[in-house]
Amino acid sequence: MLRAHPHANLRVIVIWLPMLAGDSRSAWSRAVLDDPRVTSLWDGDRIAGRWFANHRTGGLGIPGTVVWDAYLAYGAGARWRSAPTEPIVAGSEIIGATDGLQRDFLPLFS
Repeated sequence: MLRAHPHANLRVIVIWLPMLAGDSRSAWSRAVLDDPRVTSLWDGDRIAGRWFANHRTGGLGIPGTVVWDAYLAYGAGARWRSAPTEPIVAGSEIIGATDGLQRDFLPLFS
């Protein structure tokens, strides 16, 4: 989707978590999202996923679980102080089901 919109003014931060069998930092390839607008981070302890679940950010997660395979989009004026501003779109299930991701993000590119 990023390749189809090379001039979209956005920044993407991807946080990779080990959630499935075989997930590991050594098996993780930064080339998966090979775009200069993407910053990829590895969170082997799932700290970010737990935080988002405990705070139900974007309506995702349940306290005590881990948010993963999810997306959150923030507007240009969003700032993270003690907590992020509320996302403008949020959803889950990216792996194998990109329909929601495309439905939510494509209008933001225009």
